[in-house]
Amino acid sequence: MTIFISIGIFVSIILLIEGGFHTYHTYISPRTKKIKRRLRHSGKSQGAGHEQVQEANIIRQRATGNVEWLNLLLSKVTSLSSVEMILIQANSHMPLSVFVLISFVSAAFLAVAAVLYNLGFLAMLGCGVVGLSLPYGYMRWKRKNRFHVFQQQLPDALDLMARALRAGHAFSVGMKMVGDEFPDPIGPEMGRAVEEISYGIEIPEALKSLSRRIECVDLKFFVTALIVQRETGGNLAEIIEAISRLIRLRFELLGRVQALSAEGKWSAIVLMALPIVLLFGLSWINPDYMAPLYNDSAGQMMLGVALVWMTIGGIVIKRMINIKT
Repeated sequence: MTIFISIGIFVSIILLIEGGFHTYHTYISPRTKKIKRRLRHSGKSQGAGHEQVQEANIIRQRATGNVEWLNLLLSKVTSLSSVEMILIQANSHMPLSVFVLISFVSAAFLAVAAVLYNLGFLAMLGCGVVGLSLPYGYMRWKRKNRFHVFQQQLPDALDLMARALRAGHAFSVGMKMVGDEFPDPIGPEMGRAVEEISYGIEIPEALKSLSRRIECVDLKFFVTALIVQRETGGNLAEIIEAISRLIRLRFELLGRVQALSAEGKWSAIVLMALPIVLLFGLSWINPDYMAPLYNDSAGQMMLGVALVWMTIGGIVIKRMINIKT
């Protein structure tokens, strides 16, 4: 057991040093910041050559932002494509190799902390799993918030596109206006779709690619309506305005549902947080009293059973208060 703990501490130290070295030279180093600033200013000054500079900048970031030895290992794992898609959807410029490295460093750090506090082997494994899941959970939370902001911006963007169509502009021009006028996330995403259209991709395909990057039900309605309109005809401006009006009505209904389910949500938060707070509080106030719960096999089994039942209870409460609109 001591040998495994020593190996875990050694690997954790190596990962921490590697992660800190890579983070410094990729994001914090003055030389890297100076290069990025010069590329940014040169792209603005050259005007017509902006796309070439931007493309070269992206290539440099990928070349210097990845850990080569870890890339060779990740290239053989095909199941990580979903994780890479989550990074793209969260608008994270972090390469996949750096994300995996940070996840392992976090897991090793929490596992070593559990060993130093003598919490037992089961607690060490649990802390390692939690540390491994923390970066992934943060990216999913960031991705979810980005999708929510996109959904909030979508009605105003559709109104702008409808006004552009009524003024006589083409549909791609309306999308470009949205890309220029709106902030992240809908502005850059629409701008990317316009760039794909300018490179020769058909408008339906560009919008399908947009709906794959942004998981939004209202956006899928818009893309489907646009594809049907291009095949059957009709007034596109009126269709877009109707979709925008429908989205606003859905927001109003969703607000009412959230107000009615707020009590259940806070009840679930209190019921899930109270045992955890009491556990850590008592462990800090009286460690000897709580030691059998961590060191004894019966106590560890009790912790595992409690964790399982708390998870089941949280899932049940979430399904009860999660009213789909």
